[in-house]
Amino acid sequence: MKIRNIAILSLLTLAVTLTPTAFAAEANNSSQPSNMIETQFSLEAPIHDTYVISSDFGLQINPETKESKGHNGLDYATAKGTAIFAASDGIVLFAGSNQGYGETIIIKHNSEFSTLYGHILHGSFLVKPGDTVKKGQKIAEVGSSETGDMLHFSVIKQGTLVNPTDYLPQSTR
Repeated sequence: MKIRNIAILSLLTLAVTLTPTAFAAEANNSSQPSNMIETQFSLEAPIHDTYVISSDFGLQINPETKESKGHNGLDYATAKGTAIFAASDGIVLFAGSNQGYGETIIIKHNSEFSTLYGHILHGSFLVKPGDTVKKGQKIAEVGSSETGDMLHFSVIKQGTLVNPTDYLPQSTR
């Protein structure tokens, strides 16, 4: 899990380094409240069609080996090609291939929160780094991992992976 955290933080650092002006206007305009900072941060589910949460956030035990392993997000098992939607307004930091998640999009929502969408169908990106997205905007389509067709969804708060269900409506958990 530490290696995966380091990889995600490296991607976020790289993306911010490559797009340093993305938040420059917001940072320099302290007289007006930022429209990207929310007191109560909430997300909408990245999948609107039928899905099953096939893997929750947290420690999981392999039934065969009895080994425990951390899982840093939610896996939405659904049909390949299902639309993936931005969970909140933000700016795309990364859209490309990432070892471990395959095709991946990372969106920065405000100074605290970013979301990661992994196992995206190759060639289905509708956004690129630097694009502004709105909550509910289609950004890509579901692809596959070694365990089947699914979307991996992570929430990153101040550089730390946190449980996405803490920020999703009760009905989408």
